[in-house]
Amino acid sequence: MSIRNNLSKSLTNVNVGIYLSVLGVIAGEVLLFLGYVYPGLAVHIINIQAITIAIILGNFSPGTKNVLQSLLLPLQMRIINLAMPLFFTITLLWYTLVYGVMYISIYYVTKNQNITSKEIGINFKHWYIYFPAALLIGIAMAMLEFQILHPTPLISDMKLQNLFFISMVMFVFVGAVEELIFRSILLTRLEKMFGMFKSLFLSSLLFGIMHSGYGLVSEVVFATFFGFVLGFIFQKTRSFPFILLIHGTANVLLYGILPILTL
Repeated sequence: MSIRNNLSKSLTNVNVGIYLSVLGVIAGEVLLFLGYVYPGLAVHIINIQAITIAIILGNFSPGTKNVLQSLLLPLQMRIINLAMPLFFTITLLWYTLVYGVMYISIYYVTKNQNITSKEIGINFKHWYIYFPAALLIGIAMAMLEFQILHPTPLISDMKLQNLFFISMVMFVFVGAVEELIFRSILLTRLEKMFGMFKSLFLSSLLFGIMHSGYGLVSEVVFATFFGFVLGFIFQKTRSFPFILLIHGTANVLLYGILPILTL
């Protein structure tokens, strides 16, 4: 009976620690979705501090603490996104600041948790298959999301230097940082606690809800679906370059090429 009670208590701690943190993320994003920017920011700040205290003082397993530490990354990214002053009039340059800062935290988490290059997905096996497949998937996703957002272009025209600039930002900063956070780190940490499917569902949900700033239910639903696709592909291939190419291609088309072509 004692063993059973201890096991039950351990499972409860896992559920409470992780699920409450996820609910905190969702609560902050719902406020942002409804237009309450400062309350949403306040909830995220409280959540990030609560998770930090839980990691330090909580009686959690190492696996649970790793998940909680990983959840700090999307929270930090959102807070920086909301609080970063506009130093540049060019939006793409602003992205380099917001996402560039996150590399420091990503490095710390990977080092602290001893996350290997294999877990991150640094491999180029079957690149000759993955490369064209990634381009096709990225194009398809961009065309679907464009029907939802109809964004204004982040570049003035399709000159070579502008295409190179937006590609660098969307691949090296936006795509790489988001894939490292949501797939290479968060998804793999969740897998150790909840298994393949539940971890895929939770990471996809978080990826989707983090797009609430657009104020569109359809965008949150699409981003959740896109996160599910990226997560599923990552689980099957364990290839970070594959999912990065999908994400980067989709973003370059969505925010650069498609808006200009439809003007």
